[in-house]
Amino acid sequence: MSNIFKKIGWFIKEQWKTYLLMLILLLSISSISLAPAYVLGRAIDTIVSGGLTEASLLWLVILLALLPIARYFLSFLYNHLSQKTAQLLSFKLRKKYLSHLFDMDSQFYESYEKGDLISRVTADLDAITQAASSMLEGIIFNVGVILFAITIMSTSISWKLALISVSIMPIGLTLLNMIRNQKRKYIKRHREIYADMTEKVLESVEGQKAVRAYVQEDNDLEKQYEAIDRDINSWRYIVKYENWFNPLFEVIYGIAYILAFGFGIFFIMDQQMTLGGLITFVSYIGLLYGPIISISTIFSQINNATISVDRFDEIMKQIPDVKNEKDSKNIIHFDEIEFKNVTFKYPFDKQPVIKNISFTIKNGQTIGIVGPTGAGKSTLIRQLLREFNVTDGQIFIDGSPIETYKVEDIRNLVGYVPQSHMLFKRSVEDNIMIGNPRASLEALDKAVKIADFEKDLHFLSDDIHTMVGEAGSTLSGGQKQRLSIARALIKDPDILILDDSLSAVDAKTEDTIIGHLKAFRAGRTNIIVAHRFSAVRDADVILVLEGGRITQRGTHDELLRTEGWYKSQYIEQMTMR
Repeated sequence: MSNIFKKIGWFIKEQWKTYLLMLILLLSISSISLAPAYVLGRAIDTIVSGGLTEASLLWLVILLALLPIARYFLSFLYNHLSQKTAQLLSFKLRKKYLSHLFDMDSQFYESYEKGDLISRVTADLDAITQAASSMLEGIIFNVGVILFAITIMSTSISWKLALISVSIMPIGLTLLNMIRNQKRKYIKRHREIYADMTEKVLESVEGQKAVRAYVQEDNDLEKQYEAIDRDINSWRYIVKYENWFNPLFEVIYGIAYILAFGFGIFFIMDQQMTLGGLITFVSYIGLLYGPIISISTIFSQINNATISVDRFDEIMKQIPDVKNEKDSKNIIHFDEIEFKNVTFKYPFDKQPVIKNISFTIKNGQTIGIVGPTGAGKSTLIRQLLREFNVTDGQIFIDGSPIETYKVEDIRNLVGYVPQSHMLFKRSVEDNIMIGNPRASLEALDKAVKIADFEKDLHFLSDDIHTMVGEAGSTLSGGQKQRLSIARALIKDPDILILDDSLSAVDAKTEDTIIGHLKAFRAGRTNIIVAHRFSAVRDADVILVLEGGRITQRGTHDELLRTEGWYKSQYIEQMTMR
């Protein structure tokens, strides 16, 4: 419980006025909840003594009628504030979580699966919010009712009877909750299995085209059913635990009820209390049942939330390796980028992907990068996106290490078109404007034209306002590539990187796009990774990567005059045409 309060303490301090008002409301509701039993006991004693009059009866009826009305309005106000506060807490926690995810680097996303991250921001945060919003009511209201009832039972009826009948409750509840803490390990395991199930469902939804293409629906469904069964079985164990455990709370209550009734009759016979006092006392015991059961539910929610807090906190404590330092510099323009003996190994690989790479990029140059599949071409140019820190060597921008500049500034220099294109379920226009939400219509038209996407608009149902299917499912491979190129171009970046981004277009379209880039990107830096040499033949410098190393470099003509991979592959491509 203290762990949950510790994690949301900032929110309680921020909303302390609301919480204070909720506290006052709960204490008022607790008092009103006990009033009917007290009034009823007094009325019975008045009737037994023969002192009931028409006036006192009228006041009694009015008082009993006003109590539920007052409780209704107080409860309505409390519930409104409680739900509003819970929603605000949920919003702020999710905002912090998602903001933190955007701060994380690629190594973090290599460590956690999507399903796991989603379950933490959904199921786990729901558990935290539910516990946080119900703890105040559960503890203040229920404990308040119990304490008020015990105080009245002890001071105005019989302290002896209260001691005999009520003392078993805190002892029993403490022992039961010590046992209940053992359930945490099962809840933690359930959360992990739930995350695995979420990951499997996401994988099936995202890969539904491949599943259908290979007629694997039955096999995929079977794997989903297995994941769902594991989730249900893990939850079934927790339910069984609760099924035999929860009735024990009722046993404690039942024992208290029997003690109160049995010893109460003895006290009446011994003239230590009145019949009205016993009825009031037993009524209070009855009123304690709800709070006791509620407290048991609260403990269960706290138990679940404790696991969720740990899982949430695990993510929030992650610190990215790629981050800004206190003295990080701004950069909006560059003259030269130098790769000096750069070696890079992915965190989960055994061998480096690129090894001892050195070359220089001058502002305004077009660099071509070619090589066999798996040579490290994409890994090399992605070093400019600061997704990871290099394993060895250094990258300099205008003589300063790349790490000394702000990460967001480095990425703002780059317009990156990856091999896999992430498109959103928005209009074509909105997908392009992601590159620069403040771009003018003129800039939008220019980007569409350079990417040679203009001709496709005539075939779309609503021109540039046509909705794109999820992950670009309504577009062809070539259209997705060109839309992604337009998104990068509208940013008008200092460095445009095309990472094998012309592989899905025909030769004529490729020539058109390259021609547009030469015209509109003249004097700007371009890096083109390609398998077709036609995309890089006009580059100022072409780098040939083999096995993670630069084996050749030069212009197209220079490389054709040199025996090596470039010349042999070029001849092979020309022969195949």
